[in-house]
Amino acid sequence: MKILVIGAGGFIGSHLCRALAEAGHEAVRANLRPITDWEQPAAWQPLLAGVQGVVYTAGCLRDQAGGVADLLDLLHHRAPVALAQACEGTGITRFVHVSALCGGVSAYARSKHAGEVALAGRACIVRPSLVVGVGGISSRMLDLLARLPWLPLPAEVARCRVQPIRVEDLAAGIVAALLSPQPLASWTAVGPEAATVAEWIDRRRLARGSGPARHIELPQALTRASARLGDLVAVGPWCSTALELLAHDSSEPQAQSPLSRPLRDAMEGAWA
Repeated sequence: MKILVIGAGGFIGSHLCRALAEAGHEAVRANLRPITDWEQPAAWQPLLAGVQGVVYTAGCLRDQAGGVADLLDLLHHRAPVALAQACEGTGITRFVHVSALCGGVSAYARSKHAGEVALAGRACIVRPSLVVGVGGISSRMLDLLARLPWLPLPAEVARCRVQPIRVEDLAAGIVAALLSPQPLASWTAVGPEAATVAEWIDRRRLARGSGPARHIELPQALTRASARLGDLVAVGPWCSTALELLAHDSSEPQAQSPLSRPLRDAMEGAWA
């Protein structure tokens, strides 16, 4: 089967392409750079020729990246809706949309929610918590923090509960959902266990053979100043949006996975 993967160059998309190939399918790789008229169904038509399924994994944390205004709503809402319309026009019924398990009122959270609402009943909506694995920016940062003898974290981040899922399991689950004879409406893609960000970093330290780090709570003023600096200098995932997202838990009771096997523990494998 030939599957179009939007965002194939990203963390989740690249692992998904590998999982599709391992399952004997062909991944047609596509990215949304440069930004053009992706909110128009007609723009998607040339990419849909000869494909039997579509997975949309494109996303971004910062608005106005690359000089495009309202980028988050375009990537997380308007573009996938236009793609769904194009799929419906060409008879493609296998469509998986990768969203996110997030809360809050940031532009990121609002755009993700808008996309989920607009695509309900038209796609299998996958909502992962923190995704860990080789190539992941967030898991790489947590792995770096796990190497420090002391752990400076904002209070919001230290207390935030996340439920990490291995990127290999997420990719395999998307393949299973895509190919399932019974269409899956949604999948809250969470790992077997939830814990705070600080606890996950300590577990990563233990896995590396180190003891718990000394935790230091960063002052609010310094936290917000560093987040604003991250808005201006995009050298990693830290920014005002990340701070707002981490003020809300990203965990839910583990739902039925599309996979026939248990999901792996988040500590099982590399994070960077």
